[in-house]
Amino acid sequence: MKLDIIAFTSRGAALAEKLIILHPGSRATAPEKYCGASLQPLKNLHEWTKTHFQTGGTLVFIGAVGIAVRAIAPFIRDKVSDAAIICIDESGENIIPLLCGHIGGANKAAKILAENLDGQAIITTATDINNAFAIDEWAARNKCVISNPHVIKHISAALLDGEEIGLQSGFPIIGDLPSGISKCAACEYGIEISFNNKAPYPNTLHIIPRIVVAGIGCRKGVSAELLEDRLHKALAETGIPAEAVSKLVTIEIKSNEPGLLALRDKLNIELITFSAQELMSAQGEFEKSERVLEATGADNVCQRAVVCAGAKLITGKTAAEGVTIALGASDWVVDFRKEA
Repeated sequence: MKLDIIAFTSRGAALAEKLIILHPGSRATAPEKYCGASLQPLKNLHEWTKTHFQTGGTLVFIGAVGIAVRAIAPFIRDKVSDAAIICIDESGENIIPLLCGHIGGANKAAKILAENLDGQAIITTATDINNAFAIDEWAARNKCVISNPHVIKHISAALLDGEEIGLQSGFPIIGDLPSGISKCAACEYGIEISFNNKAPYPNTLHIIPRIVVAGIGCRKGVSAELLEDRLHKALAETGIPAEAVSKLVTIEIKSNEPGLLALRDKLNIELITFSAQELMSAQGEFEKSERVLEATGADNVCQRAVVCAGAKLITGKTAAEGVTIALGASDWVVDFRKEA
């Protein structure tokens, strides 16, 4: 767990240094007069908050809740894109998740911090304090995206009111269904876990597993706009939503291709590259090209890259305008074993 920490007092700075030791890779900021060797001097609270809020990580304010609330207020948008925010008093006794408790993981992080600091996590989320199933937390933990997050509050409210919530899935289900969830077909509220956009219930929450790998080959200098257009067309032809894509994969010589890097940043996903030797070691049937072999050392980039990433091909190679694309998906199941 890596944290972006800000403190405002001498005791707060000392606590920040302790958290850096407990959570390697974390960073901390404090007023310059309180900075030790491991802390960066605070220049501007507004700019610090703006910069770190946009990364979508976990921000820890060591100080009064009021300071944290005023700092983050200009940047709050929605529970999907907001950063996880935690406030800790300078003694480390009270750890309070303020924002993105489930999807951002602030509640879980607060509990870990409370255990490490021998403090108390102050959790106010209704599903947590009532020990009810939190679908948004489950989705985040299982690397899924919720395409219509405004429905989460209705599902949670129905569960808390004791209503039965339906579930339909395009993927295998393992483990016992959580309390309040069933496979009923006539519920008012329900959950659909799949790549499609069906609405089997009057109020349907759509959950999409992020398990799709997009293999891409391209000519030098291709634009991010063209790459994105070709990717969306390949996805549309297969009926897969763009939200399902978790990574782009290609050959190593394209690791600094500006268009690919820009597309990676726009989609906020990984870009993984493989050497020509690694690609050629991939097992399977691929559409081969002598021209590509001469240029890159691999007779197929997009399909082989998908297999090298550990995914199974679900499409053939599509080629147009100097761009080749193949799609694959990792094995995945709806796992409720930890919810029993």
